[in-house]
Amino acid sequence: MKGLGTEFRERLARGGTAIGCNVRFSRSAEIGPILAACGFSWMMLDFEHSPASPHLAYDIGLAAIRAGVLPLARPAGHSAQEIAGLLTNGALGLVVPHVDTPEQARAVAAAARFPPRGTLSVPGSLPHFGYGLSLAEACARFNEEVVVVAMIESGTALANLDAIAATPGIDGLFIGASDLLWDLGHAGQYSGPELRDAVRRVCAAARANGKFAGMGGPREEAVWRESLAAGMRMILTENDLSLLMRGARDRVAFFAQAAAGED
Repeated sequence: MKGLGTEFRERLARGGTAIGCNVRFSRSAEIGPILAACGFSWMMLDFEHSPASPHLAYDIGLAAIRAGVLPLARPAGHSAQEIAGLLTNGALGLVVPHVDTPEQARAVAAAARFPPRGTLSVPGSLPHFGYGLSLAEACARFNEEVVVVAMIESGTALANLDAIAATPGIDGLFIGASDLLWDLGHAGQYSGPELRDAVRRVCAAARANGKFAGMGGPREEAVWRESLAAGMRMILTENDLSLLMRGARDRVAFFAQAAAGED
């Protein structure tokens, strides 16, 4: 039976899109089933820019798997110890920030897989696939299902793009548009030529190496339409707080208009 990681990669390889949410403020395991009901296929448990504690990866990640949503974790950095704690406690992949060199890409790819394919320390149990597998079987399946995505967030990463894309064990390239634009000296200019060029280059490098391309950061629909046309397939829409606020503001505006007798 295919797992979520395999299905995710195959879906993108066929040209489909995968819509994800940055989970920064949710503390309940219900967030995965909620996102599943709304049509999301993956989530990013954000430990780089979130007040969340790592133990939440267990409850939220496992509930997401049971609901059919792929739980990826964004660690704060490249620490093999942090990566191990997230992956062996519920997350089924990584969105790794600030991957600037092929050496860094190789290191995080190895840190995310058990021997002989990597250096991930074998835990006492691995709960991702239920409890009917032996530890050896579960670790072997994990190596097949784990998804490792390198974030491209600097001019240095763009300069090393082809080598990063060619790294074995890196499944996809993901533009962190906000950090990238800051690094390039064009903060917040999501509709500018710099991001458009980066999208084109990342999509081309991903295609050339049999990988997928993704992005997060922009809000403008025109930017997303252009990016989808260029080949972006792994889409990080917004974070859970901004989605909640968008819906809440919409409802307040509606009832204010309705109470005033406006159409």
